Amino acid sequence: MTAAPNPAHIIAVDDYTPATLRNLIAHLDASSSFEHCIYREAELDAVWRLLDIALQRGDASQLSVPQLEALRDATHAAHDLVAAEQPAAAAARLRRML
Repeated sequence: MTAAPNPAHIIAVDDYTPATLRNLIAHLDASSSFEHCIYREAELDAVWRLLDIALQRGDASQLSVPQLEALRDATHAAHDLVAAEQPAAAAARLRRML
């Protein structure tokens, strides 16, 4: 049995793979305080930066350019939802990308 995510912990974001996104979504779903939202914003910033770097480099090795752009846009939208203290809506937005 997998332990429930602890929303009080910041997760490492080293990539934008489905596993990383699922982990972030699980933490978004578990987030219930302003402090948790701050952590999720930082994590979403990291995902967005990695996607932006991949787009600038033209690195479509894992995803096509349109897929990278769509994921970057979804990450930005999720960030805005977390900033508005709506982590469940942010999770739902990212979940649609998987």
